[in-house]
Amino acid sequence: MTDRRAPPSPGTIGLEPAPSTAPEGDPVPSGRQVIHRVITATGDWQLQQRGGHYELICSGVFLMASYNRDSDRALATMALGRIVGERLRVLVGGLGVGFTAQAALEDDRVRELDVVEVEPVVIEWHRRYFSTLCAAPLDDPRTRVHEDDLFDLSLPPRSYDAILLDTDNGPDWLARPNNARLYQHAAVVRFLDALTDKGVLAVWSANPAPAFAKLLAQKGRQVEAIETTDAVGPDRDHPAWVYLVQSRHAE
Repeated sequence: MTDRRAPPSPGTIGLEPAPSTAPEGDPVPSGRQVIHRVITATGDWQLQQRGGHYELICSGVFLMASYNRDSDRALATMALGRIVGERLRVLVGGLGVGFTAQAALEDDRVRELDVVEVEPVVIEWHRRYFSTLCAAPLDDPRTRVHEDDLFDLSLPPRSYDAILLDTDNGPDWLARPNNARLYQHAAVVRFLDALTDKGVLAVWSANPAPAFAKLLAQKGRQVEAIETTDAVGPDRDHPAWVYLVQSRHAE
């Protein structure tokens, strides 16, 4: 699903809102309204409104919307539901609207939540537009926000009980080609090594990703591929997938 838009006008580089073919606040042909459009080092970002919902586009590719709630929450609840223990430390890769972080914090066993987001404007839009939709997870005292590329983040061994990866649209549908690194062998090994003995790596994908599941299975742990349902429009559902794999350190 892509959003076809005209190329940016000259002089739109930076974090200030920039007009697309339709100025901010004017209806676009699809019936959506462009609220903000900016170009940053990570891409051409557009925040648009569709009825009472928000949609986020990166470089012409649909990334997320405020109606994409259920599978984002399932990413956290499925992973944490497979972990025994208290005082859990959780990493969320990709802030999005904030539903995954919200669901993680609803588990009283979570002691610390690290949220990693590469794009500052996503954090800004979350605080301004999305936070009230998901109980303001960045304001929870257990939460730390890392404005960083998850690929470059230091991940000490056995440091997290759950790593919840919801970056881009999954392994096989990328708005940012650079994110492919997060789904390759070296990164997967880092994620698994960063899990505690009881830990779980959970990865969200908009499409089935059998090649990625095979990569996870190469580490010798059983992989669960769970089909869940999410809204792809205010009144239209579609499958999404959550891949779960146990820590490499587990007995």
